[in-house]
Amino acid sequence: MIFVTADTHGEVERFDDKQLKKIKKGDTLVILGDFGFVWNDSEKEKKALARLAKKPYTILFIDGLGDSFEVLAKYPETVYCGAKSREIVKDKIYYICRGEVAEIENRKLLCFGGNDIYDPDIVESFDDPAAADFENCGANLEKHGNSVDYILTHIPSGRINRFINLDSHATSETMDFFDLVAKDVDYKKWYFGCLHLDKYISPKVQAVYLDVHALWQEEKKGFFSRNKG
Repeated sequence: MIFVTADTHGEVERFDDKQLKKIKKGDTLVILGDFGFVWNDSEKEKKALARLAKKPYTILFIDGLGDSFEVLAKYPETVYCGAKSREIVKDKIYYICRGEVAEIENRKLLCFGGNDIYDPDIVESFDDPAAADFENCGANLEKHGNSVDYILTHIPSGRINRFINLDSHATSETMDFFDLVAKDVDYKKWYFGCLHLDKYISPKVQAVYLDVHALWQEEKKGFFSRNKG
């Protein structure tokens, strides 16, 4: 089984939550950005990663503002379940690169981290998603016939962001790109973090923060169609 949660922000205690106790050996937990344990390469951070590596399940994560590309670059490049990644702890913890499609338990997961929706006067980032990330995503989607099972991102699409924040005029290249993905790609459900919000948006879209979701729990109940969102 594959589970998702979001924005753990380097808080080891989050992984002791009772919701995570149902995750067993052989399962996968995906953190939807702001993992927070790959930030300053300190001894404290390394001990925390070693502690997480003792969990019975595999941990995957995409990046948010709370993840350092400078530190990520120190970890070896690899391919995990068909997706370009960084191996943080062998066989236990992996960073999935932007725009990659991981195939796990016969499900295709489009993973795309990054956050470029904040005011640059407040938060300065040199790791915003760029044209190369969008091109990589497009190429991978084309390989899979523009059809995946789940889309996992840190920020929402522009359309969904405006729906949640009715008075928001925020925009970004990534949100605009995600609007195109939502229009052109066949998928079952889209999960995103970032907003520190656990909210059911629609049968096709779910905001995730503290809750833990089993990806195809609703699929088993027949809630999903294969129509584009």
